[in-house]
Amino acid sequence: NPAQDLLTIDGTYTAVDIFDMFGKLVLSSEYNKNINVSSLANGIYTLNITTEKGIHNQKITISK
Repeated sequence: NPAQDLLTIDGTYTAVDIFDMFGKLVLSSEYNKNINVSSLANGIYTLNITTEKGIHNQKITISK
């Protein structure tokens, strides 16, 4: 499902970095159950989720 204003990441992680499709870092956050993504434009983004086991990549869609 596309995210609108809040992004919820299940599980335990230490930080998340959100990159646009050009590879530019657009948002960075320490652990937080809900991340406010209302400042991001519609589009596809890549998440780098840092956990104790390493960094996991995931794509998300922002659609308002």
